[in-house]
Amino acid sequence: MISRASFGLLLFGLTLGLPRPAMAQEEEPAQEAAAPVDTVFSKPPLSAGGAFWRSLVLPGWAQAELGAESRGALYFFAESFSLFMVARTQHRLAWAERTQPEDSGLIASRRQQREDWIALAVFWAFFAAADGWVSVHLFGFEERTGLQPDDVAFRIGWKIPVGPRVPSSFRLSMFYARRATTDIRSIEHRASLIED
Repeated sequence: MISRASFGLLLFGLTLGLPRPAMAQEEEPAQEAAAPVDTVFSKPPLSAGGAFWRSLVLPGWAQAELGAESRGALYFFAESFSLFMVARTQHRLAWAERTQPEDSGLIASRRQQREDWIALAVFWAFFAAADGWVSVHLFGFEERTGLQPDDVAFRIGWKIPVGPRVPSSFRLSMFYARRATTDIRSIEHRASLIED
């Protein structure tokens, strides 16, 4: 067994034998470092995983948290409509099984419709969740790049006329009336030039 004195000498020797930093390697007192450039941009209010799970539980929730309310509303209403159609198709299937059990074609058709609506509801739920995950990663993209959506995108739209509808025959008659008035004025003007 090792005596206490020899154990103490062993520890002392190991302590002396540990490498120490050279004088040139000694650390200077820490100076305040400038903040990295990335920290000036706003951080997303959610983590990517949190956004995924929120939108999976309630489609559109993560999009609403990230400021894309219209996209969130689209996912919410698409999922709501799909779930409504699942319930409606289930009701119609139950009715067909109660009233027409011998009509296997109708029952098979209702089951297929129910499966289709369930698949669409699952699709919308996972699509909204994936969009929530991607939206967190793209949060603040305009700030970082300096690009605005109007700078790099094109718009597709349509106009919905509101108000009384003017028949096309009336519009054409107004066009020809204006043209005839213009023609008469130009003829009168030419006639006055000839007379002078």
